[in-house]
Amino acid sequence: MEGFIENLFINRGLYSAMFVPVCAKYQLTMTEMLVLLFLSKDTAGDTASAIVDKLRITKSHVSASVRDLEERGYVQGSYTGRNHRTIHLHLCDTAAEIIREGKQAQQAFLSVISRGFTEEELHTLGDFIRRINRNVEDYLQDPLNTQRS
Repeated sequence: MEGFIENLFINRGLYSAMFVPVCAKYQLTMTEMLVLLFLSKDTAGDTASAIVDKLRITKSHVSASVRDLEERGYVQGSYTGRNHRTIHLHLCDTAAEIIREGKQAQQAFLSVISRGFTEEELHTLGDFIRRINRNVEDYLQDPLNTQRS
């Protein structure tokens, strides 16, 4: 387990570095890029609350990012049915190129970190990461744990 914590930060740094050129090109913050990529997933959810819950980004950062993305014409919010409390976010066509380049940056990151692994090893690693994520989710959902922080 030695080095595990350091590796998390190194991987995060590499992931961010892969996005620097795309974010600079479109004058986006990393949070704005993450919001766009999140919304591009069909199963991810389409509300600011879903983004906060899944990506663990603060509500204020997500709200500011969504507001900026709406002003720039990349995202549009709408209500569904009679529920006028929840705004559902939708990508605009103007975001397509940004998302394409963002997904390319994600693929470049995956290419770097998966170099030298067999398909079986990558599958096993994916299983381990999903288990780690479940452990984190379980911990964060327990009110007793979040009160200690």
